Amino acid sequence: MTNIHPIETLYDRLINTFENTSEITNARLREYQDSQLSRYIKIETGNFSTPYSDHDTKEIVLNKRFLCLMWCLNYIILEITQNKSRTAIKITDTYTVMDSEDTEVKELDQLFDWAFSLKNHNSNDEWPENLPNPTMTSYKVRTANVIFMDAVSYIMFHEVAHIVNGHWGSYKEISLKFKNRDVLNEQEKALCVQLEQEADTFAYECMVSSNDDEDTRYHKQLGIIMAGLSSMFALKAKTRLTSLTHPSIHIRVFNSRERTSFSEGNEFHLDRVMNVGLSMFCRLHGIQYEDQNFGSFNSLLDYFFNLLDASGTQELQH
Repeated sequence: MTNIHPIETLYDRLINTFENTSEITNARLREYQDSQLSRYIKIETGNFSTPYSDHDTKEIVLNKRFLCLMWCLNYIILEITQNKSRTAIKITDTYTVMDSEDTEVKELDQLFDWAFSLKNHNSNDEWPENLPNPTMTSYKVRTANVIFMDAVSYIMFHEVAHIVNGHWGSYKEISLKFKNRDVLNEQEKALCVQLEQEADTFAYECMVSSNDDEDTRYHKQLGIIMAGLSSMFALKAKTRLTSLTHPSIHIRVFNSRERTSFSEGNEFHLDRVMNVGLSMFCRLHGIQYEDQNFGSFNSLLDYFFNLLDASGTQELQH
């Protein structure tokens, strides 16, 4: 009997979560599938790539390696913010120093290294033995799986928007120019950014219902933030945060966080997740930041936003 890759055990749940996010979304998807959207969600198994929509087949195309990277990031950030902070050697506004001798911290480091190796062509995508994975039954893993489902659903709804709103008709000629390295004019750049913003708004409205209670909204918002952070970490070396055809990824992450408000405790944890994810990203790519007392998470996140904004045109390391 062939062993099933751990990420593959979540595929059916991914589709079920996506199709049943809310009654309204479920009805909209059925309507789209009758006319504009294929029921088929394709998961590629080749080299690393980010999700996209196939405008010929009307399929949403995910990538197995991207999903693995996304799950690992999700698990690592949740573990740092929810559990490892209690045993950290030092916690400042901008970073957490964890005990390097802690067995679980070593596991997180190994998981992080393997996840990022997946971006390299022909690297081994077999999940390392004895490291956290989606098949485990601990509360930590089950929580990570739930947030992961919402994160992937948000990305899938973004791709649905491109299909059902006919974005390809507007974007086709621009995409061809971009691939041929032709210079885009300001109007074309603005149109690309507008279409991506429309897709982000569509995805958010599909995810979050006015009927959701705060706990449901909180978990969905956590998934949306994780989706944005995963897109940032999926960038390869020598690329830039700032794109000619998309809103800058860090701007999209911050915009998604500002769409709604929560009770003080939930606000704190969402901001903490943002802080940990952004500081990890900066350290990974050699973006220098200062350790200082910011007084509030708003000030801290403003600092990270400005830091990433200033670094947007620089090539990323690693």
